Amino acid sequence: MKKLWLIYSMSLLTLTATACDSDSPEREETGRQQSETEQNNNNNNSDTTSMNIKITVGNSTITATMEDNTAARDFISRLPLEVTLNDFNNAEKIFYPSPTLTIGDTPRGCAPQAGDITIYAPWNNVAIFYKSWSHSNSLIKIGSIDGEGIEVLRVSGDVKVKFEKQ
Repeated sequence: MKKLWLIYSMSLLTLTATACDSDSPEREETGRQQSETEQNNNNNNSDTTSMNIKITVGNSTITATMEDNTAARDFISRLPLEVTLNDFNNAEKIFYPSPTLTIGDTPRGCAPQAGDITIYAPWNNVAIFYKSWSHSNSLIKIGSIDGEGIEVLRVSGDVKVKFEKQ
């Protein structure tokens, strides 16, 4: 009986060692196929779901990173888009997209910081804050201007801009 148990244990140990061998040809090939599939999926997704945009203001171009939410994806789907941003409240530049952006289940409420791109739900306007502002449950954040790019919008009056996919 001990001899039979010893043979069984040795067989099990051999099988376990073989299964865990990372140098086995089958494991290498499976890993290579998975890696190539993941890389192809990432390449395909990056073209269709890029959440980065560029904004041209006069001779300056700035960039923004959009949120991954329903409203931001709807905004991106409409690009390129040329609009005039109107100065509002001495803190933000706004425009009214037509038709209004789809908000869906996008979370509401934020305290915008300078550079935040939002939707003000009651009026369905897009607002780009160039000054920080107080929290509002009616604001929906859809993106944020990268770095110090907001400086090009800190001018008085209306500004013509072009939004494009990056």
